[in-house]
Amino acid sequence: MGSNSDAPCKVLHVSNICPTVTRDQLYQLFAIIGRIDEVRVYPTDTTNVSQKFAFVKFEDRDSVSVGQHLTNTVFIDRAVVCVPAGTDEIPDEHSPLATGTLPGSGPRQLPPNLTNEVVEEEGRQLMYTHDPTLTNLALPPYPPLPGDTEMSKVEEIRRTIYVGNLPKNVSGDDVVDFFNSYVGEVMYVRLTSGNDNLPCAYAYVEFSSQASVPTALQNDGIDYEGNSLRITHSRVAIIKPQRKTDDQALAEVNEAIRNQKEEKNAPLASTLSGRGMSPRRRSRTRSPPRRRRSRSPYDRDRRERDRERDREVRIRDYCDRDRDRRDRDRSKDRRRDRSRERIRDSSQDRERDRDRRDRDRDRKKEKERRDRRRSRSPRKDRKDSKERDRDRERERRDRERREDKDKDRRKKRREEDSDDEEVLRERLLANKREREEAQHGAE
Repeated sequence: MGSNSDAPCKVLHVSNICPTVTRDQLYQLFAIIGRIDEVRVYPTDTTNVSQKFAFVKFEDRDSVSVGQHLTNTVFIDRAVVCVPAGTDEIPDEHSPLATGTLPGSGPRQLPPNLTNEVVEEEGRQLMYTHDPTLTNLALPPYPPLPGDTEMSKVEEIRRTIYVGNLPKNVSGDDVVDFFNSYVGEVMYVRLTSGNDNLPCAYAYVEFSSQASVPTALQNDGIDYEGNSLRITHSRVAIIKPQRKTDDQALAEVNEAIRNQKEEKNAPLASTLSGRGMSPRRRSRTRSPPRRRRSRSPYDRDRRERDRERDREVRIRDYCDRDRDRRDRDRSKDRRRDRSRERIRDSSQDRERDRDRRDRDRDRKKEKERRDRRRSRSPRKDRKDSKERDRDRERERRDRERREDKDKDRRKKRREEDSDDEEVLRERLLANKREREEAQHGAE
C-alpha cells in the first residue's frame, strides 16, 4: 500500500467557514502555502446560510499536504477543517451536498454510483447495496441488511469495515494511525480485546468516505505486527457516544474544579490528622469556647449557589481573555501583512516609473537623432556613417544592459517573495502550535 502522506490530489476541501468570509480572504489565507490555480466558495446563494465550504486548487500536490495542517485554525470566528478532496478538479456545488461529504450539511447519503435494492427472500425483506467498484475489482459485495433499516444507518454501515486477528496489545490509536496512513481518513474506531481466552482482538473501523472501503478490502490479509489481518464488510454500525450539552459540560468543569480543591486540601488534612488535630476544629485551650451557630439548609443552598456562580464567572472570564488574546494576535498578523503588501506595491510602482522614464528618454534621443539626420546634407551623412554605426552599437549595448538589469530585479523580487512566503508559513505553523499548547494548558 502507498503512504497517504503523498497528496493524491491537487484540491483541498475547506469546511466550517464563517458565512461572512469572502473568496479573496480565503485566497490570501492559503496563498502562503503555495501557488493557487482556483478557489471556489459554496453555496453561491448565501441566504439563511449558517456556514460555507470551499475548494482550493493548487498547482503542486505537496501544497495539499501542507494545507491540512491548517485544520483547527481559527479564521474570523471558526476553526476551519482542511482535508484532501480526492480529485484534481473542483466539483460543482451540488456534488458535495449529494454525497454527504460536507460536514453539517444535513444527513449523509451514499455516493451516486451506489444503489439500494429491497428483495423479499423467505418471507423477509432484505436490502442489497450494489457497488460497481467492488464488482470491477472482484471484491466481495456488501452483505444484505434488514429491509427496514434507516438510510442514515445504511450509509454508516457501508463506510464501516470489520478488522479481525489484531494483536491483543494493540491500542485504538495504533489502529487509527495504521488505516489513516495506508487506506484513508478514519472517522471512528471501536476496538475490543474480547475474551481473555481468545488469541486476538478485533475492531470496527468507520471511514470518512465510502471510497476508502474498496481500498481496505484489497488489503485483506496484510501483515500487521506479525498477524495477518482479516478485513471484511461490517454488518453493523459503530455506536457513537452521545454529544454532551452545554449544561453537562459546565457540570463536568465544576466537578473537576471541586476535585482539584479537594486534592489540594488533602495534604493539609493528613498533616493535621497526624498531629492529632482535626482539620475542621482547631480550638485553642486559651480562648473561650465559641458557641456554634446552627445553619439552616437555606443558608447552605445559598452559599452553594454563590460558589457555583463564582466558578461560572471565572470560567467565562478565562474564555473571554483567551478569545481577546486570539483576536489581538490575528489583528497583529493582518496589520503586518498589509504593511508588507504596501511596501511591495510601492517598490513595484517605483520600478515601473523608472522604466517609463528610461523609455521616454530613449524615444527623445531617437527623435533628436532623426532630426539631425534630416538637417544634414548627403555629403555629411556619408562622412558621419561611421558615427551612426557607433551610435547604433552603443544603443544596442545600452539596451542589453537595461534588459540584464531588469532580469536581475525580477529575480531578486521573486527571491524576496519566496522568502516572505516561507517566513509566513513558519509563523503560521508556530502560531498554531502555540494555540494548541494554550488549549492543552487550559484543559
